[in-house]
Amino acid sequence: MTTRRVWIVAWAIVALWSLAALLGYGAVDLVGGFAVNRADLAARDPEQVAWIAWFFDTIRDLGLFAIVAIWLVVGAIVLGIAALVAKATGDRERFTDARR
Repeated sequence: MTTRRVWIVAWAIVALWSLAALLGYGAVDLVGGFAVNRADLAARDPEQVAWIAWFFDTIRDLGLFAIVAIWLVVGAIVLGIAALVAKATGDRERFTDARR
């Protein structure tokens, strides 16, 4: 029973982490898209607009990649810890059941 609770809590944490990552993804995409669309306001010379738009677009893409990579790493860590705890508590449960 304890093992089941460990996995339920772990998947709940992964679900909440996924929602937080999705919100971060949306924020980076929104702000990055806004910066790309407004690149002409940041440039004094019209020739710089394309370079500034490319720069902001690249930063936005790197930010989105970073969010996905961090989401994967944290999710794997949470599930790895849950596996270790479930294994530790599962062995203990079998030992106490055998003694009864």
